[in-house]
Amino acid sequence: MGSPSSFSPRRRSLALSGLAALVGAPVWAQPKPVKVRFQCDWRFEAGTIPYVVALRKGYFADEGLDVTLNVGAGAAATVTRLASGNFDMGTGDMNSLAEFAGNNGSAPAKAVMLMYERTPAAVFSLKKTGIGSPSDLKGRTLAAPANDGARRIFPMFAIANGLDPVNDVSWNSVDPAMRETLLARGQVEAISGYMASGWVSLQRLGVAPTDIHVMKYADHGVSLPGNAIMASQAFLSEQPQAVAAFLRAVTRAMKDANTDRAGAVAVLKGHEPLVDTRIETMRLGVVLDQEINTPAVRRNGLGGIDVARYQQDVDALAKFLAFRATPDAKTLIDTRFLPSLDQRKVFAA
Repeated sequence: MGSPSSFSPRRRSLALSGLAALVGAPVWAQPKPVKVRFQCDWRFEAGTIPYVVALRKGYFADEGLDVTLNVGAGAAATVTRLASGNFDMGTGDMNSLAEFAGNNGSAPAKAVMLMYERTPAAVFSLKKTGIGSPSDLKGRTLAAPANDGARRIFPMFAIANGLDPVNDVSWNSVDPAMRETLLARGQVEAISGYMASGWVSLQRLGVAPTDIHVMKYADHGVSLPGNAIMASQAFLSEQPQAVAAFLRAVTRAMKDANTDRAGAVAVLKGHEPLVDTRIETMRLGVVLDQEINTPAVRRNGLGGIDVARYQQDVDALAKFLAFRATPDAKTLIDTRFLPSLDQRKVFAA
């Protein structure tokens, strides 16, 4: 029998046809997975579970994606990292996106799926410090990473509650891993952060929930959105179908996380062995039940963005944070790639 190279053109064609029948399509017709460099907003904790589950359970692969998850340093940092060109997509703060656009003339990315309808930002303190209301922050020192999303929008919280954000408080810039530790030790008087980080991490450090005082921005006059999945302008232009595929996989993973929370935390543990299962189970409950599952999401599905409302938020941010210009909210959003409404009904109505 001759070698394959000695086949006649007709015999070679028949052989390739037989191979195609076995594997479903010629090798050269199989598309290569699209690489997606994804920037998380924080460490591998419960807030990143939708992305970790989609990766570890093969949902990204099912959609033809080769996703790399990068640990984050704050929701505001995601915006600047997308601007660097080193990442294609990420979870970032909607308000930081508007701030970047307002001060730089354009945004490096667009929000393609809203994750937190209301900002989960808050100020945390220990009750023994006597901080019980926003006015009690006057003359105090707060701590947070420089790129912390809650810290970036603190001026709106301050102004809404009669504080001068520059002169009435001072800040210590700290490593993300040390923020709650410093508060628990009494080395700082208050911290800013998201509920799933501050509230749960303080308890992990042994602080009783009855000893923690929380001031949620949303309960103190700040009507702003929180985090959204963002895609860089270049990636949206070059790989629009990959953006749609990514959102389908994450929505699928979100349903898994909601229906099998213990299983989702186990997947996270497999990805990051150092996590505390008990703490991350608690944290996942905060993320799903307090930050994502709202009446609007139950009615309208996960991910939609009200452009008119967001424009009002952008206008307020531009005023209070003194943007160089007020961006048009429509230029910061692109929800064409959202999954169908049936798919996005993650929570029971």
